[in-house]
Amino acid sequence: MTRSRATALAVAPALAFVLATAGAAPRAAGAPPARAGARCLPHAFRPAGRVAPRPFGVRGPLLVLSGAGLSSLSDATLRWIRSHVRRSLDARAGNVVVLKASGGERDYSGGFYRRARFASVQEVLIPPCAPRAAVDAAAAYVDRADVVLFAGGDQSHYAAWKGSRLIAAVRRLYARGGVVGGGSAGLAIQGAVVYDSAAADRVLPDDEDLATPLAVHDPRTPAISFTTGLFDWPPLRDTITDTHFAKRDRFGRLVAFLARIERQGLGPAPFYGLGVDEGSVLLVESDGTATLRRRARSRGAYVVRMDAPPRLAPGIPLDADVRVAHVARDGERFDLAHHRVREPWRRIEVDGARQPFYRPDPYR
Repeated sequence: MTRSRATALAVAPALAFVLATAGAAPRAAGAPPARAGARCLPHAFRPAGRVAPRPFGVRGPLLVLSGAGLSSLSDATLRWIRSHVRRSLDARAGNVVVLKASGGERDYSGGFYRRARFASVQEVLIPPCAPRAAVDAAAAYVDRADVVLFAGGDQSHYAAWKGSRLIAAVRRLYARGGVVGGGSAGLAIQGAVVYDSAAADRVLPDDEDLATPLAVHDPRTPAISFTTGLFDWPPLRDTITDTHFAKRDRFGRLVAFLARIERQGLGPAPFYGLGVDEGSVLLVESDGTATLRRRARSRGAYVVRMDAPPRLAPGIPLDADVRVAHVARDGERFDLAHHRVREPWRRIEVDGARQPFYRPDPYR
C-alpha cells in the first residue's frame, strides 16, 4: 500500500491507524523509505459506503461459517446477513468490518457493498508483527460494527490475538446480537478448540500444510497444536472446525484432532468436529439452527464424533472409529448446537497404517 496520501487516524494514545485512499500516489522518487516499524502498523482502509457512528443492531447473534475464503461468499449469503439487520431492506444499513492479517488493499469492500445493502464495509489489516497495543486499538472499529468477518490466511495470526481488547470487542459484538464469522482460516478459529497451525508453521517446510497423511501416520506429531479460549460461541462450545474439507481431504486430520483433544482433556466428551467444504457455508441462527448453502460440486458439511478416544503413542499410526453425519443438500437445516441432524450417522474406521485410510469413504 502506498502511504504518501494516507490519512492518520488517532484511535489510541501514541497509535495511529492508516486509512488508505483509493489511487494513492506512489512514493516520490528519492523520498526516504518508510520506517520498518510502519509495516507493522494496522491499516484501516477506506470503507465502501459511509460508516455509521454506532451499530444499527442485528436480530442475532448469528454465525457465518464458510469453508473457503470470504471471496466465495454468495449474494444469497450476503443478503441473509443484511436481512437480519434491524432496518428495512429498502435502505442501506449495517456496518461490516473485515479483519485480516494478510492480503491486499480492499479485497472485499467494494464487492460486498455492491452486492448487499450494507451501510458500509471496511477492511482492517493487522500485520502479524503488529504490537499488542495496535491490535487492541482495532477494537474501536468492532465496537461500531454489526458484522465482523475474519478473512482467510494463516489462523496462527488470529490465534495470537487471544486475550486482546480486539477479541473482547468481537465477543461483545456477538453478545449484543451481532454477526461473527469467517472463511478458511477465519472459520478455523471459530470453534471452542482451534487448530492454530502455529506449531506446523515452525516445524514443517515453508508453505507446507498439515495434511491428512502426516496427521494419521503420527497423530502425536509436534506439528499439531491448539488454542483454547479464543471464542466461546454456544453453537460451537464442544466443537473444532475445519475448512476446505473434502476438497483437501481433511477428514483424517480432523479425526486426529479429535483424538488429541479428547486425550489431552481440552474439551468435554464427546467432542465434535465440523468440516465445511469449499463452496459451502453454514448460516447459524441464534438458537443454533444451521442452514447449509452449497454451490454445485461442493460436498457440504460433515459433523464428526468419536465414540471412544484411541490409544495414542509417538510414531504410532492412528486407529480410530468415528461417526459422521453428512449434510449435503442445499437449504438443509440441522441443530448445530445439539448435533441433531436428519442424516444417518455412519461408522467410519480411520487407520493410518494402510491405504486408503478410511473404510468406507466418508465423503460419499
